[in-house]
Amino acid sequence: MAGLVTVEQVDNALKLGLAADVGDPSTGDGDTSRLDDIELKIEQATDLVLDFIQPKPDPAWTIETVPPRVSAAIIIAIRCLLDDTEESLVILTGLSGMTGPDPKNPIAALLWRLRDPSMA
Repeated sequence: MAGLVTVEQVDNALKLGLAADVGDPSTGDGDTSRLDDIELKIEQATDLVLDFIQPKPDPAWTIETVPPRVSAAIIIAIRCLLDDTEESLVILTGLSGMTGPDPKNPIAALLWRLRDPSMA
């Protein structure tokens, strides 16, 4: 599954300063492990957000067609995955479907209109 946000969007939104991690691309210098982790978090957050949306978009969104509220939700989910705090874990847990939606959950609030009421 392709991510619906770019590393650059995540870097700019979360002010991660990833350019310093990449180093000089022409020489291959630089530790890219942090960049690899961000790419993994993009895939994880995209999966979490798309799983919450019911029914799934058809046709599937691309990075060019994804609604802005969905890309915002993905970036919030990425921040939560990076933070690994209790507050962040509560936000992610609120997307599990195991409990009712929390109206204070910022991701659920952004995505709620993209859920079919009969499926919610």
